[in-house]
Amino acid sequence: MNNKKISITTHGKVILIGEHSVVYGKDALALPIKGLNIITTIEKSPTAESIMITNHYQGPYLQSPSEYDGLKYVFNTLNSLAKNSEPLQVTYTGEIPMERGLGSSAVVALGTTKALNNYFNLMLPEEKIMEITNHAEMINHGKASGLDAATVNSDYVVFFNKKIGPHPISKKLGATLLIMDTGELGNTKRAVKLVRDKIESNPNEAKKIERLGVLATKTKDLWGKQDVSAIGQIFNEAEEILASFGIATKRIEEISKIAQVNGALGTKLSGGGLGGIVIALCNDKYTAEKIAQKAKDNFSNYWIEEI
Repeated sequence: MNNKKISITTHGKVILIGEHSVVYGKDALALPIKGLNIITTIEKSPTAESIMITNHYQGPYLQSPSEYDGLKYVFNTLNSLAKNSEPLQVTYTGEIPMERGLGSSAVVALGTTKALNNYFNLMLPEEKIMEITNHAEMINHGKASGLDAATVNSDYVVFFNKKIGPHPISKKLGATLLIMDTGELGNTKRAVKLVRDKIESNPNEAKKIERLGVLATKTKDLWGKQDVSAIGQIFNEAEEILASFGIATKRIEEISKIAQVNGALGTKLSGGGLGGIVIALCNDKYTAEKIAQKAKDNFSNYWIEEI
């Protein structure tokens, strides 16, 4: 095993609709982003202890900062299953911005689980790999629906419900999605708590969660009909609800306004909120590029996906 080296590539995601409400058992749709990925590489450690190498931290794996607690759980779990005492080096290359709603924590949790599974020849079934990944997400976010883990493990748009699990949708919508990174760190754990506190203190807030679930179900049905305009209107309504929870920042709102006046069919934040990303549904790539140029002073990066 001394010279063994295993690398696994996993990709990011964006939630199209259903953030927050999916935690309460409602429907959601999410899109894998193949152009955003991280490579997890496992090999023997050159030192007497296991080490982690990322763009932000290089040092002992189990002494890494608290934001890596989910990964420490994965690392300990797989080493325990393999009865391994050999020190390892785990290197993460590539870049998915953290705390933006792009699935970075799920990506590295899944990549680490799969890479260690291969390195140790454990041959874990898919269900076990996803169980470990989802538990890491629970550690990271306090309450995780399983949507992120399912989407970073999929090649297709994922329709998701906690009761029935993930279902891939291979049909294309026939539209273009512009994804804009506000550059503001989101905080999923804080956003989820903020929404939960509002729901528990006001029955009308709970009705909004029900409505978000209805909108996600409608989006799935309209996707099959390739009704891009109607889905754009749903995005706008969902954004109004999410903003009413207090999780849309001024920058998110400003980007949305610019997108709306420059041809977007619908815009919304994606992910936990309090920062992160804004998505704009467009008829074509030309419109997406136009919006990106108009809004460029308000975001740090952008990606365009044909969906």
